Amino acid sequence: MLALLQQHWLNATSRERLLVVSMAAVIFFAAVFALLIRPAWRTVQAAPATLNALDNQVLTMRAQAAQLRATPATGVAPTMAATSPALSAERELASPGATITETRDSANITTLNLKGVEGTRLAVWLSNPALQKRLQRLSVTRDATSGRVTGTVVLRAPRSL
Repeated sequence: MLALLQQHWLNATSRERLLVVSMAAVIFFAAVFALLIRPAWRTVQAAPATLNALDNQVLTMRAQAAQLRATPATGVAPTMAATSPALSAERELASPGATITETRDSANITTLNLKGVEGTRLAVWLSNPALQKRLQRLSVTRDATSGRVTGTVVLRAPRSL
């Protein structure tokens, strides 16, 4: 097949060769335009409208934040320092089959023993910044089949202000 095309190319007149090369160039540039230039051009054209929409969202969020700052607090929400870690853990990690026990030593170090806790719930609970400041040691093992976690979480006493 390739030999046949080469023979046909050699037998073609210069005008036919010019026409084939011109058509190949047109097809190449059309493909480059369709695949590369046109999508980029659309993005550049849509950018001002997108930026305006995002600016409006930022302004709305800033206004909401200012409004929330100006609103007086209606009550004191308990913080991780004010509540027992076990109560917080019981509330956030509770699931069927999970057990959480708490022990405190004389230095007010709290040890939570976890058994059968869902790994995703533990990850969410540990993502609390107040808890992370108190976290002294974390030792857990995860069951590969059930995804449940067993182990201990050791928390320092909350810092007093």
